[in-house]
Amino acid sequence: MFRINSVDAINIVRDTLRANLADPRYIAGGEYGRSWIHTDIPLTGAKYPRVQLKKVDNPVAIIDIGRNYMEHEMVFINCWVYAKNGFKTTISGTEYKNEQLVEYLLGNIGDTLKAHQEDMYALKIDGYRKMNTTSVEYDTVTQLYYGAITVRCWFFHR
Repeated sequence: MFRINSVDAINIVRDTLRANLADPRYIAGGEYGRSWIHTDIPLTGAKYPRVQLKKVDNPVAIIDIGRNYMEHEMVFINCWVYAKNGFKTTISGTEYKNEQLVEYLLGNIGDTLKAHQEDMYALKIDGYRKMNTTSVEYDTVTQLYYGAITVRCWFFHR
């Protein structure tokens, strides 16, 4: 039986976003085929906008013990969105930049994952829920606007 773990779950979320979330740099006329959704740490030379997925927590609840041992495992993931000050793109006739771009992408991440729950279910993620969205902040040193949406995915080990 195929059994997933927290790394698999994070990669499934990443791949779902990569396949279904439009890249604002490409929409703004940038290069195509560039991956902008990552599970690694932010790089100083990275191009922006950029999404970083980071595991927050990974609780497990035991549902049944003995020969029928079953666990309900959850993975909480912060999907951090970073946008460089001044970057702008027009999506469906609306121009987004700075704080508004980060807000738009945070909402779009939640909507995209919700719309593709069946795809993730086929890959053994039994459920998805949007938990929280932070306010957008600005870092004057890096000149990045940033915010996060926290999502929870869960699966069962039978």
